[in-house]
Order: sequence, then structure tokens, then C-alpha cells
Amino acid sequence: MRILNNRGKLKIFLFFEGLAAGIFTGSVIALFRFLTDAADEFRPAFFSCFVVPEKIFPTIAFLIFVAYFLEKAIQIDGQVAGSGIPQLKKIFAGRGKILNPFRALILKFSAATLGIGAGMSLGRAGLSVQFGAFIGSFLNKIFFAELPGLPKNHGESEMKILLTAGAGAGLAAVFNAPLAGLIFCIEELRKKFTPEVLIATVTATISASAMTDFVFGIRPIFATIAPTFSEFPGITNISAYEVFFGIYSDRLKIFLFAIIAGISAGFFGALTTKTLIFSLDFYERLKIRNFFKFLIPLSLVIPVGIFLPQISGCGNVLVDDLLNGNFGLKFLILLFAGKFLFTMICFGTNAPGGLFLPVLALGAIFGNIFGSLCVAGNFFPENQITLFIIFGMTAYFSAVMKAPITGSVLMMELTGQFSILLTLTAVSGAAFFSSDLCGGKPVFSALLNRKN
Repeated sequence: MRILNNRGKLKIFLFFEGLAAGIFTGSVIALFRFLTDAADEFRPAFFSCFVVPEKIFPTIAFLIFVAYFLEKAIQIDGQVAGSGIPQLKKIFAGRGKILNPFRALILKFSAATLGIGAGMSLGRAGLSVQFGAFIGSFLNKIFFAELPGLPKNHGESEMKILLTAGAGAGLAAVFNAPLAGLIFCIEELRKKFTPEVLIATVTATISASAMTDFVFGIRPIFATIAPTFSEFPGITNISAYEVFFGIYSDRLKIFLFAIIAGISAGFFGALTTKTLIFSLDFYERLKIRNFFKFLIPLSLVIPVGIFLPQISGCGNVLVDDLLNGNFGLKFLILLFAGKFLFTMICFGTNAPGGLFLPVLALGAIFGNIFGSLCVAGNFFPENQITLFIIFGMTAYFSAVMKAPITGSVLMMELTGQFSILLTLTAVSGAAFFSSDLCGGKPVFSALLNRKN
């Protein structure tokens, strides 16, 4: 029980509440990342069972069990369904609340691990945001007491502060990106911050990121060998004039082509949001049990695993492969179409799973295609393709999520490419406005409002 009689003491207590939210959220997300990473490593062996006659029936039985478990988890607690961020936005709008955060956390954690582990094309970042909010809500139930000298609605305000802190901590932990976690809360969840919200959220995002850094090491999620603007071949026997204009003309050319990539990605981002809504509506019109809805993408895991395993799972492994590999243009187009369709089929079921990583994977493929076309046209050397993969991820994220600042900062932290922040920001803005012109809506707001 605590007794606080002024806002100064409240801020001190919120600091420690934010610290607790960050530590607990970081621990949960570290376990979640470990299990989904382990699933990524195990999945090729799982897929190999599809072509072994004596193993095919046990693997099909496992997929049926996953569909059954997902259905039962949602029956027990409706907040298990979906990515979690629209539900969280609904709470901030005063149209919902978390009834049993501990139960919801356990059920959604288990269901998402099984669904993503089995190969469904769903992300883990949106889930992590909601996991953090569950933990914030749970801590609020433990620590909250009536505080003298504060407004009557203080209880609801503090609850939302801890929800915000936990949500930011979840994003920070899953991506090792504390700054992006904070900015996401400002740009997407709360829109405006008070000193109390800032204290709790900054503390939570930093401590959560520190927890996952302790487990996985201090390194970007997507380690890349992309050349930066400051890296150019050694120059000898030419004038300072030629050096200056040679370097800056290269930078300008990359910048202009990056803007073109952003504008192009904006169109596909708007298409992605509209197709996601269409997919959700289509499954609802089928009027079938959740079990059969989940069985549709889980049954498709079999041909996907045999013929195009790269599109299964969150997409983080695919992004790594694109950043450090070399794929042909035709195969890249096949990957984009396959990942796009499979993500729509999986997400439309409203299974527990997010959008961040599938969207980043689509952006990475798009950027690789765009960069490959530039290389084929002799505009850039082949080693610049990696830069366009990064630009593609940034643009696609901004076009779908309509959070350009979060997209720019997140990509900087994900790849460690701090020298191109200005270009990332410009690409995000170009994709944002292009998506707007194509009728694209912020995906989480669109998901929240589709039934309202």
C-alpha cells in the first residue's frame, strides 16, 4: 500500500513502476523471442516430415491440434485474438478494458508461439506490445491504491500510464529498439504525453531493452553489411573538386532513387491494408467455426513448407537472408507474391499474431526487387542493393502503419545504419503521402474501426 500526497512522489513511484514493467516485460519477451527463434531453426526439419510417409500423419495431427488450441484459447479470452494493438487502442479510447491480464498473457503467449512456430505468416512485435500492456495492467492491479490530493480519475490515468509503459517496453524488447518503442507510443497509441507518462515509458523501454540485450547481446536485430554514405572507394590522383562532386552526386542519386522507391512502396502499402481488411471480412462471411478458419492457413503450411518455406513464420529469417544473400529477380517476385498472399490468409483468420515483421519482410523483398532493377539498369553497383532493402522496409512500414517517425527510427535501430537517418525519414514521408493518395488508412485504426 502506498500513500502519496503530491505529484512529485507520484513521479518517483511511476519511475519504479516503469522499471518493474520494463524488467518483467523484457523477461517475457526474451523468452518469446527465444522460443520463436528456436521454432525458426526447427521448422526446416518439421517441413521435411511432409515428404516422409511415416511422418506425415503425426505432423498433420499436430497442425490440427494447433488449430484446436487457438480456437479454445480465444473462447476462454477474446483478447487472445488478433495482433493486440487495435484492442489496446480501444482501451485508450475508453471502449474496453483488460479483465484478467495474467490469464490473457499466458493464453496469448502459448497460442502465438504455437501458431507462429507451426509456420503461419504472423509477426511477434504487435503481440509483444500487448504482452507489455498485460504486464502493465497486472502491475497496476497489484500496486494501485487511492492517492490523496490527486484527481478522482487518477486510478484510470495511472492504469493507462502503465499500459503505455508496458506497450513501449514490449516493442523495445522485441526489436532491441528503446527509442522506437517510446516514439511508437507517442505516434500511435497516446498521441500526446505528460511528464508522468514520459517518466514511466522511458524507464520501461530502456529497462526492457536492457533485459533482452543481456540475453541476446547488444547488436542490431538485422545485422547488415550495407555500405553507408561515408564509405566510398579510395580516391587518388584526382582533384578536391572531383572528390567533392563525385561523392555528393552519388549521395544525391541514391537519395532520389530512394524517394522513388518510397513512392512506389506507398501504393503497395495501401493495397496491403485494404487486402487485410478484405481478408478479415471474407473469413467472417464464411460463417464457420474458428477451428476451420485456422485450419485453412495451417493446411497451407504443408505446400508452403515443401515448395516455398521462406515465406513461413514471422519473416525475420527471410529479411536476414535478403540482407546477406543474393536472389534472382524472378524468385524475388515469387517471394513477394507468396509472402503477401500467405500473410493475408493467415492474418484474416484473426489468429494471435502481429503485422510488423511480415510487413518488414514484404518491404525487404520490395526493396530488393527495386534495387535489383536499378542494378540491372546500371544505375548502381550491386553492393548498393542492401541499402534499398533497408529503404524498402522503412517505406513499407510507414505506408501500412502510417507511423513514419517510428518507421525511420525503428529501421535505424534494427540495422545499425545511423548514417542514413535523413534518407530513411524522407523515404518514410514519401511512402506515407503516396499511401494517402492511394486511399491507404493507418492499419491499426482501420482494424479498430471496421466493426464500429
